[in-house]
Amino acid sequence: MSDSSAATQSHGPGLFITRRVRTRPQGGLLVAISRLHRKGHAARVAASYAEIDRIPATQATAFRHLFYPRRLGWWIALLFAIGSTHFLVGALAANWPGVFPAFLRDEEVLGTVFFLGSIFFTTAAWLQWLEALNRDVADALDGAALSWRWFGWQPRNLGYLACLVQLVGTILFNFNTADALITGLSWRQQDVLIWMPNMLGSICFLVASYLAYIEVSHKTFSFAPRSVSWWITIINLAGSVAFQLSALESVVGPEGISPHLLFWSTLWTAVGAVCFLVGAYLLIPELADADSTSHL
Repeated sequence: MSDSSAATQSHGPGLFITRRVRTRPQGGLLVAISRLHRKGHAARVAASYAEIDRIPATQATAFRHLFYPRRLGWWIALLFAIGSTHFLVGALAANWPGVFPAFLRDEEVLGTVFFLGSIFFTTAAWLQWLEALNRDVADALDGAALSWRWFGWQPRNLGYLACLVQLVGTILFNFNTADALITGLSWRQQDVLIWMPNMLGSICFLVASYLAYIEVSHKTFSFAPRSVSWWITIINLAGSVAFQLSALESVVGPEGISPHLLFWSTLWTAVGAVCFLVGAYLLIPELADADSTSHL
């Protein structure tokens, strides 16, 4: 779709806006891309409309810089990485307790590790939602300075919707991991208080990951292995699938959960945590752009 205002047009799949394009007086097009715009990247120059469908490749130099403490995106990456590490350590310690220190063999300690990981996830997801809220691509190329917003609704912004759904998912994981610390629950209480938030949170992660993939792709499918943004969405989507498999295999039922299913459920949690950890790391080189002129 596209709607024009003077020489500026909005493009994206369906009713969503993932790019803003403006004709340059000297020729060519100025293109602001939704995900890159909220990461602080400057608008890019394209020679023609045929070029704007190409997902920008990431320069190799982007991986040489890992410290951006003045960028909100860097803190988001760090918090997601810490949260992923908590889930990874907790899952591995649950399946292979003999490899880890004795204190991690305590169920209450393990439960606390997962709960703390969910808090880091939620904090990162909240900051990510604020990032999307305050750098809406619909405002790109207009030149007007916008005041900081703490609340807002942007239904045509896929990045905003992805961040919002993921934030809901992380909050559900807060309930899931907190309720897992309660002892003496019946199987029904475990399924309602622990399994159900886990299942719903995993569904939210799946939906959010696919929305993020569409935002990067500007359509329902793309293949862009030279783009770090594309890899972030693919890896996070794989992590969300792993979390979903973990949730499916963790339902308790009247006969309880079998050790076999519990092992595989926890293993899928570890696989998902690895994916989210790699995705969190890739958020940092994604910030790098030699042409960037505005930082959030």
